[in-house]
Amino acid sequence: MSDIDVGTDESGIACVTLNRPDKRNAVNFAMWQSLGDIFECLGSDDHVRVVVLTGAGGYFSAGADISEFPALRADAKQGAQYERAGDRCARMIKSCPKPTIAAIEGYCIGGGLGLALVCDFRIARTNAQFAIPAARLGIVYGVFDTRNLVDVVGFSGARRILFSADRLDAGVAKDLGLVDELTEGSAMERARALAGRIASNAPLSISGAKSILLGLAEVANDALEAQAEALVAKALESEDYKEGVRAFSEKRSPRFRGR
Repeated sequence: MSDIDVGTDESGIACVTLNRPDKRNAVNFAMWQSLGDIFECLGSDDHVRVVVLTGAGGYFSAGADISEFPALRADAKQGAQYERAGDRCARMIKSCPKPTIAAIEGYCIGGGLGLALVCDFRIARTNAQFAIPAARLGIVYGVFDTRNLVDVVGFSGARRILFSADRLDAGVAKDLGLVDELTEGSAMERARALAGRIASNAPLSISGAKSILLGLAEVANDALEAQAEALVAKALESEDYKEGVRAFSEKRSPRFRGR
């Protein structure tokens, strides 16, 4: 059984499903790599009109698979490689010329929320929960992920989410702008309904509008990127990061010391 399922129906609606329900669809390193390739292929497929991203088993995604961190993200060098894979994946989703919709139920946490943020629309069931727990793990979010968050919720919302690391229910997430539409029923059904309306429109009009919107939103800042890389590396070399990962695996509260 694949960790990522992909299917496209007759109307050109492609569904990409994270398929590790026993792990609440936590994304492992191999999935970060594959998911970027999948969206790159779907973006160049003329039959595909819209892409829906969702998760199996009642969860969107609990985020990156932290159980891999001691082996694959143990220091700044490994962390940079891991970040590159995650960033490429997110960039492939964000730059996909086809409209993208995240259909969210259950957990949408950390890297899972990062995946939802780079989709064009987020439709969530009322049982959904959202958070970025980086501050509980001693991790600094990079410029790309932080910019995506700010673009959706603004600076005030981003501060609340990043500084508190609190888990937000679907209503609060909707108020902050994380969610475009809430439903008490199936998020996938609502996502398919929206996808159907979009798929009936002219593909060149949609891809052209998306390209222009992305161009308007993108602001390059090389100096900020370099500064952020240094901050990310410093955090990954810290005692706090190692403590955060240990505490997660031991299911206890971390004891951070700021070093």
